Amino acid sequence: MTPPLGAGGPPVAVVDLGSNSIRLVVYERLARAPLSRFNERRFCGLGRELEVTGRLAPEAIGPALRTLRRYTWLARASGCERVEILATAAVRRAADGPEFVRAVEATTGERVRVVSGEEEARLSALGVRCGFHEPSGFVGDLGGGSVELARLGPDDGAPAGVSLPIGALAVGEALRQDRGGVEARIRAVLEDFPELRGAARGRDLYLVGGSWRSIGRAHMAIADTPLKVVHGLTLAPAETIRFCRELAALDPRGRARVPGVSRRRLDLLPAGALLLEQVVRLLEPDRVVFSATGLREGRLFEWLEPEVRAQDPLLAGCADLGARDGRTVAIGPALAEWTAPLFAGEAPAEARLRTAVCLVSDTAWREHPESRARDAFFTLAHYPLFGIDHVERAFLAYALFCRYEGKRDDPAIARIVGLLDKPQRRRAEALGAALDLGFRLSGGLAQVLPACRIRREGAVLVLELDHPAVDPEDDAVVGRLETLVSTLGLDRAEIRGRSRPA
Repeated sequence: MTPPLGAGGPPVAVVDLGSNSIRLVVYERLARAPLSRFNERRFCGLGRELEVTGRLAPEAIGPALRTLRRYTWLARASGCERVEILATAAVRRAADGPEFVRAVEATTGERVRVVSGEEEARLSALGVRCGFHEPSGFVGDLGGGSVELARLGPDDGAPAGVSLPIGALAVGEALRQDRGGVEARIRAVLEDFPELRGAARGRDLYLVGGSWRSIGRAHMAIADTPLKVVHGLTLAPAETIRFCRELAALDPRGRARVPGVSRRRLDLLPAGALLLEQVVRLLEPDRVVFSATGLREGRLFEWLEPEVRAQDPLLAGCADLGARDGRTVAIGPALAEWTAPLFAGEAPAEARLRTAVCLVSDTAWREHPESRARDAFFTLAHYPLFGIDHVERAFLAYALFCRYEGKRDDPAIARIVGLLDKPQRRRAEALGAALDLGFRLSGGLAQVLPACRIRREGAVLVLELDHPAVDPEDDAVVGRLETLVSTLGLDRAEIRGRSRPA
């Protein structure tokens, strides 16, 4: 498994001009695992009167134009060579949408791309493909003016999608006026798409959109999950429906007490919950998975070359992190190759996680030795990596913690490590011990490792040394070797070969 190496490039920006909010994201560069360097949102509510008047809310147009002028200026001043404004449901459906687009282009000097409902669904699905490893199932994207649903296969083919003409703003307004008829109205819209009934059976439903992510954050806060990372959070459909019913029933005072949700999202929380419940009932997925990537990342994904799109997002992100924060770029891939003989017979998923840990294994070298293991643990546990779930995050963080010789009984990490079963913990400890030994042998220099071959021979761990920079009698080497023997469950270690004099 050859990991991709990190690379440079200018920042890029996408402005999401939605029915409820406008968001600017400036990405560090165009990459398989794009990293946000600036992220700002303003709630303007352009589409809040659309269902009644068929036009954009007049009082929202001025703030929206000022916001877009600010966002595009910031993006260009940040060095972005590519800035794209994507306008979605409110602008495409409003009678005065074309007039507003002309005003935006005159104000900002940038072109506006008005995306169709089907195109919005497709881009959201590509955003999920950007953020997950080989995703397959359905993507649901809740916006202020519509819900986009797209079927997503494991290959790189174009996902097919539909746009449902009902969104959080319309449902939220209906809840204020006639709560009793809201669920029937949602079901009536969904009944126009009979081909979606049970379409996600045996597959996952990936959720995109701020209102639905707020539901995920609220669930994490109330359940007090060890990790508070919404990307990759997975719930059973029955639990999703139960929680949505609870949220939809809350009055304003009850909503104000919901943890984990921003104040501006609270008003639309019941609307998002009602829509999510009905979409889950319609599609009947096996799992509900929350995604931090969507429309904007889908557009970035389109800009990538095919060979970059084919990369594993986890390994690409770890390669970027290792290249940025490590002392040398080459040591991570070298350690991935060096540690492979210790884990012969591992499953592809296990090899993938081992490689990821190797790529980031030197990223905490600047931290103070007394806090280095903990700092590395919590940084990696919460770092915006793609393509992993909460258990895999815990594995990566714990393996890096062990690489920096953290105490396994440290109470600060206990809850997150508790996500791992005993074999996973043992494997993380063994990998961490192997990396600790590898760095002691090589001094962090990749060219030393080929002369320090390590492998298992039955119950014996064999280390063959043949390099002038390595002393086989170094107490630190012997001690680390003994630790590795213990974590691998072997009987003893044997050092062979002699280091040549310098």
